[in-house]
Amino acid sequence: MYEQIIYTAKQERIINFLAHDYTEGRECGSHGGQLAAKYIRDNFEKYGLQPFCHESFYQPFMADSTTKARNVVGYIPSSIFSDEYIIITAHYDHIGKINDNIYNGADDNASGVTALLNLADMFGTMKKTKTGPDKNIIFVALDGKEKDMAGSIHFLKELKIDKSKIKCVINLERLGTILEPVHDNDTNFVIVLGEKTLRKGDRGKIGMCNNFYNINLDIDFSFYGSDRFTELYYQLSDQITFHRAGIPSLLFTSGFHKHTYKTTDDPQIISYPVLKKRTLLVFYFIMML
Repeated sequence: MYEQIIYTAKQERIINFLAHDYTEGRECGSHGGQLAAKYIRDNFEKYGLQPFCHESFYQPFMADSTTKARNVVGYIPSSIFSDEYIIITAHYDHIGKINDNIYNGADDNASGVTALLNLADMFGTMKKTKTGPDKNIIFVALDGKEKDMAGSIHFLKELKIDKSKIKCVINLERLGTILEPVHDNDTNFVIVLGEKTLRKGDRGKIGMCNNFYNINLDIDFSFYGSDRFTELYYQLSDQITFHRAGIPSLLFTSGFHKHTYKTTDDPQIISYPVLKKRTLLVFYFIMML
């Protein structure tokens, strides 16, 4: 039932909006960034999410001394009482325009936001049909990642939840390509970093979901087998903010490729079938937590 919520036309619609020249690369604080934030906010509302920050989906902050930014935060309360939370994040800002060249950031990170919105739709449908979820889920579209992760730092600073009640933070970053497989040119792959930060009872569940639900992704729990590069890569995105606060934190990604931070990071490099598989893996893992 829930798998049918994700389909190629919907994925394309989201990525094509976020990575269109009209949003001008979604630089933090820009008009294009504001358009992206409103698009995410409107979809959160459509999917039945509640505002998490007082009465607004927007969480404004200063990314630096001159840049006004905003996270977009939605919330789905558990269908039965639970004091546990799962937080799903994906940054929506990118690097904007440089010398009149637009850096659309289809993979970085319109793909991660697409997965975030698809998951919000799936869990929102679950809530509407009274079939779950059994834990509280917070969806955070982060601004300011390209400003030293200012958005995740601000969100964590303002978070009024006991950190011991957060089962996991799941960060979705560059999740849409199949350009750099991890093993034997198998393009059905995903890189998942941070599994060892999970509580012991939750380790191994990602692999179990992959097998039980026949997703059949080639999962690398390292960065191409290198301990050193695994450590370095893990520090490059927003999950590190939460990890440093002692919260179990995962990164789901398809890694770097030749289009990363280039003007060629456009929608045509996205593999929608594999992006769906990666999104489903996150969905079923959350269900198992």
